[in-house]
Amino acid sequence: MRARGKVALVTGGSRRIGAAISRALAKAGYEVVLTYLASAREGKALAARIGGSAVSLDLSRPSTFGRFADRLVRKFGRLDLLVHNAAVFHRTPVGEISPATWDAVFAVNLRGPLLLTRALLPLLRKGRGDAGILFLGDANAFELWPGYLPYCLSKLAVPPLAAGLRKALPPDVRVGVVRPGLVLPPDRFPAKRWERLRASMAARRGIRTPEGVARAVLLFARAGSYNRRTDHRQGGVQ
Repeated sequence: MRARGKVALVTGGSRRIGAAISRALAKAGYEVVLTYLASAREGKALAARIGGSAVSLDLSRPSTFGRFADRLVRKFGRLDLLVHNAAVFHRTPVGEISPATWDAVFAVNLRGPLLLTRALLPLLRKGRGDAGILFLGDANAFELWPGYLPYCLSKLAVPPLAAGLRKALPPDVRVGVVRPGLVLPPDRFPAKRWERLRASMAARRGIRTPEGVARAVLLFARAGSYNRRTDHRQGGVQ
């Protein structure tokens, strides 16, 4: 299926998993708008390769979301798929958690996606009733990694957030969650430690590649009906 004329927005879509999602959606026929914060060069280069657009967006600054939505209205006049991919994954041992570091994680991983969704709802509702909002959770957040506790707690809240929106928004907009497993390490995470961690959890089923996550995003995008549930019991779409 080709998504001719449809527009997809991928937050944090310039690198890592977000870049794989952006490429897959463009290949599927979407006009892709990807956002970036610190990776302007990567974002603009990727957008040029896939025939999309790259736009700066800081999810910790909700005061900018209205202007961002207006920009999309002027340029595209519609939005068919919103993929909440952007997240921060800072190492924050319990002894180093401060109000500022806690708020910084939740501002981007939870508050930002909710308020951006609110800002873009009028645009999503301009479609034909098959628009979708997809959140990226984390299949291993329940491990509550001691060095990443704020991140884990923020990601544990993503499925309930999606469930609440699923109740609040039908029949206008579909809502889903993709919960990847151990796909990519955090920045500056020791490579050997990462491989040991992946090996220790190899028996668990889960999406473990950026391309696998991108396929799950496409599966949701193509599902069509509001109540469609696709759960491969591997941190897939639901």
